[in-house]
Amino acid sequence: MKIKKFSLLPLFLATICASAFADENKNECDSLKIKGPNNSVFEFCKVKVKGGVSSLAGQSFIMGSSVGDFRTPPTAVVVGGAFADSDSRYYYIGKYEVSNAQYKAVTGKEFKEGQDDYPITQVTWFDVQNFMDSLNKYLYEHEIKNMPKSGSYPGYIRLPTEEEWEFAARGGTSVSATLFDADTPYDESDDELSAFEWYAGPESSHNKVQKIGKLQPNPLGLHDMLGNVQEMTDSLYRVEYYQGRSGGFAARGGHYLTEDTDMTSSKRSEEPFYIGSVDKGMKPNAKPTMGFRLAIGIPIMTDNKAIAQLQKDWESHRKGDGAKMPAAVSVSDTSTKEAIPANEALKRLDRIGEALTKAGLSDSLKNELEGTRSSLLDMVNVRRKADEDSARVWVKIACERGMYLSVNLHGYEVTKNAPTEKLKQRAEQFEYNVKSGLENYSEIMVELAKLPKEAVVNGFTEYAKTMTKKLDKEKQGEKNEGSENRIKDLSAQIAKIELTKAHYLYYEKEKRFDPQNWSKDYLK
Repeated sequence: MKIKKFSLLPLFLATICASAFADENKNECDSLKIKGPNNSVFEFCKVKVKGGVSSLAGQSFIMGSSVGDFRTPPTAVVVGGAFADSDSRYYYIGKYEVSNAQYKAVTGKEFKEGQDDYPITQVTWFDVQNFMDSLNKYLYEHEIKNMPKSGSYPGYIRLPTEEEWEFAARGGTSVSATLFDADTPYDESDDELSAFEWYAGPESSHNKVQKIGKLQPNPLGLHDMLGNVQEMTDSLYRVEYYQGRSGGFAARGGHYLTEDTDMTSSKRSEEPFYIGSVDKGMKPNAKPTMGFRLAIGIPIMTDNKAIAQLQKDWESHRKGDGAKMPAAVSVSDTSTKEAIPANEALKRLDRIGEALTKAGLSDSLKNELEGTRSSLLDMVNVRRKADEDSARVWVKIACERGMYLSVNLHGYEVTKNAPTEKLKQRAEQFEYNVKSGLENYSEIMVELAKLPKEAVVNGFTEYAKTMTKKLDKEKQGEKNEGSENRIKDLSAQIAKIELTKAHYLYYEKEKRFDPQNWSKDYLK
């Protein structure tokens, strides 16, 4: 079977960082070898993560597949590196699946003769946890000086997360952006898929588990990443990766019974911790097609110095690269949420155009790409104008509602301890108006926070200018019976604009209502 092609459509739609994937290598692994018990050796590959060396740095990419089903929905995620050198962060993942020989060296479990170089299978998730615990205890006693460190804290053995696994399976920074998005990280100029991965059938595994490391590695230098045996991860299974209900654990990749057409970097499945039934009883889940690969992890807040660095990096992170990452975007205004994928789509369209130009881009296709680019720019500009118009309207509503609150709060303060029945009824009405008004005021803040901050702040500035012009006109106009009251009302409204703006800025940053303090502000 030849390596599967990729289509331009999912590449264009995906919203990953444009310059994220560029490094070149020849499938060489920058490896770390750690000596285990009984002369065993565990080898790990360094996986670089772009985005800088900040304690909060990470690399955005799209997990999943646009041509898959609900099990692999395309989802923007960020992978980080537990360790750092002078120019990047990185993490370590096992070069090979854990073998029977390695498992025996740590646990003492015996295997049939000739099985040492095969991946360990028929082990439960709990067996794996015990294996890693035993290995960590040995390493901390005998090899602690050789463990990678963050500051003075030594790393520890764990399973890779889903993000770490898929980033590595796709080739990480060792492949181009287009190849990273493809079904497998192997170019069409490469050999047959069977040269890299074990899958079902006579041209590959012959439907039997195979010795580890016999085939060519992936572009990061990792062996048997997509096939031979399915691999456990440290992540609980969720349909949408990091949201929704949690189930069993996530297992990644295919195995020796997986069809070649199903052998992809995005392949994942849910594996229950226990299998069986009510009638037959339950037992821990172990399969002949499932094994595991190790990673090296480390706590984030290893010491006071690390905590101080996180605190120092936080503000610049959330205002810089972090502002475009999924966590920050999830609470951003609607326009920002839409602008990021639109801008990334423009960048990707430019890259596609450059690639096709090198390949001899036809005039008709060039015109088609330019037309698509112009349409995207028109959409961005139309959205920007709509946001500006919406901001002006919502700012006016917010300021008017703020004035309404101020009037009713002062009215309630005056009448809440009134001696007469009529005034008590009036106090009850004021109290109701304040309660319902605060609810509405909070809803208005939510709507304002959906809009670009710049548009909203400009909206407050424009509204203040408009109201000031009205006041000046009223002062300069002919005096009549109601002019004094109108001047007084306009002055009071203008005085409250900055207060309403301050409430918006608080909510825009914190995403939390503060009705108690808002009420106190309008009583001043």
